[in-house]
Amino acid sequence: MQCVDILALKSEFMRVLAHPIRIGIVEVLGDKKMSVGEICELLNKEQATISKHLGVLKNGGILKSEKSGLNVFYSVDICCLPNFLECLKNILEEKAAKNSKNARGVIKSLR
Repeated sequence: MQCVDILALKSEFMRVLAHPIRIGIVEVLGDKKMSVGEICELLNKEQATISKHLGVLKNGGILKSEKSGLNVFYSVDICCLPNFLECLKNILEEKAAKNSKNARGVIKSLR
């Protein structure tokens, strides 16, 4: 596969993930299986909204589903994705702390 193909695939993967609700879904699922109702409750969102985003994530290969009786259970199909999101959170928290520290320094220098 050419480099451009890999870059396009990475870009598409990030596009599929690039919504706060979708990121929230992946984070609440972690390494668990959950029904739509459980996800709705944890994220405090309507079922129609969650179902729409679950479809995008499933079609994008990020989630898998398993039917059990009347329920459908979703889980993350990429084992390292929750860790990736945790790492991203840590990076953003560090940057926010640095920016906050820098902002405090600028404010002090303006006084």
